[in-house]
Amino acid sequence: MDYGNQLIYQVFVRNHTKEGTFAALIPDLKRIKALGTDILYLLPIAKIGKKGRKGHLGSPYAIEDYRAINPLLGTWEDFSLLCKEAHALGMKVMVDQVFNHTSRDATLLSTHPEFYWKDKNGNFGNKVGDWADVYDLDYRDPLLTEYLLDTLDMYLDQGADGFRFDVASLIPISFFKALKERLRKRKNEVILLAECIESHFALYTRSLGYNACANGELAEAGVQLFYCYSSLPFLKEYLENPKETSLEAYRASCLLEEAALPQKGAYVVRALENHDQVRLASYGKGTSVHYNLLAYSFFTKGPAFLYAGEEIGLTHRPSLFDEDKLNWEEEGGEPIFTFVKKLISLKKRDETLSISTTLFPKVENLLVCENVGNTIHEWGIFNFSKERQILPSGIIPPGKYKNLLTDEVVLLNKETTLEVEQPLWLTSL
Repeated sequence: MDYGNQLIYQVFVRNHTKEGTFAALIPDLKRIKALGTDILYLLPIAKIGKKGRKGHLGSPYAIEDYRAINPLLGTWEDFSLLCKEAHALGMKVMVDQVFNHTSRDATLLSTHPEFYWKDKNGNFGNKVGDWADVYDLDYRDPLLTEYLLDTLDMYLDQGADGFRFDVASLIPISFFKALKERLRKRKNEVILLAECIESHFALYTRSLGYNACANGELAEAGVQLFYCYSSLPFLKEYLENPKETSLEAYRASCLLEEAALPQKGAYVVRALENHDQVRLASYGKGTSVHYNLLAYSFFTKGPAFLYAGEEIGLTHRPSLFDEDKLNWEEEGGEPIFTFVKKLISLKKRDETLSISTTLFPKVENLLVCENVGNTIHEWGIFNFSKERQILPSGIIPPGKYKNLLTDEVVLLNKETTLEVEQPLWLTSL
């Protein structure tokens, strides 16, 4: 399966609807599918621990029991029905899994304490990070891998089609190799998305003597989709304080990110907005910066990604730890929705699947991207500053182009410069 022109739609079930349940999410599936969604991605749905709990309801990433559904969301039967209804609409369901750590009162602590990492004093804890609500797992016991693989089998048997792995870089590559072998026996394609950690965090982890997998290793072990966290910190730096040095670092990181993966079958997902990142609309809802960020997130090689509410420009990122419902009535969403629908239609073109690479040529104060493939060659020009910027002549070859975002014709000769405020998505005529 090639995911290069698909749309992933992320949902935090607890805050998505007034009821916050699987049953309440089902009526919204038709709207989600109508967007063009191919993969419905759910944040962790397992039972949450109480010890050291953050907030009133706790983090879905501090799991008490991998094999028990969070009762606030419903039951296994409710989850299976959700999957069945999503499948009937032509969508697959991907579920977040947290296999680096559990809550501090997890079932496994009493049944299999040997599955846990201990510090030099023999105490349960964390290798890195100050996560007061979790303890790290220890994969030196091979029975842990078997337990977790059996857990994934349960999810697949209940209707899931794939998994997103939290802090996947910190999980030993041996687990993913074992998963690849297990999935080969099932003989059906399973979606695997890795939250690969920031480069500085990976190197810090290695400096302490612990594991931090590279994306290339994960791809070799069967993972197809990867977060863009090696590059994202530099884009955030630029958005907070627009300096060419940050933008240049971002370009370089994107190139390295793309080059680290195989040319076919593996993709970077430009999930610029998700549950761990600020809403793109918070940079100025409906402004040129907002529209440029949205357009860029859809332009590059790889599947598109939306966090529920992004399609109407919600500005508030809901809490992971407390009840914090999405405000689907927030004003000003219609123009953004129309724009996002246009972006989705562009991503879902058959030609998108032919993109072999996205290049990032150096242009001061602008992010310019070039998609190259057998049946496609197009340019994206994005301005993430609050000021109009100039695209110099000679960056894009002379010719007649169509801006696919507006259907306007753009004529370029050897001397043409362009003032760029809104995003440009150019293809030759």
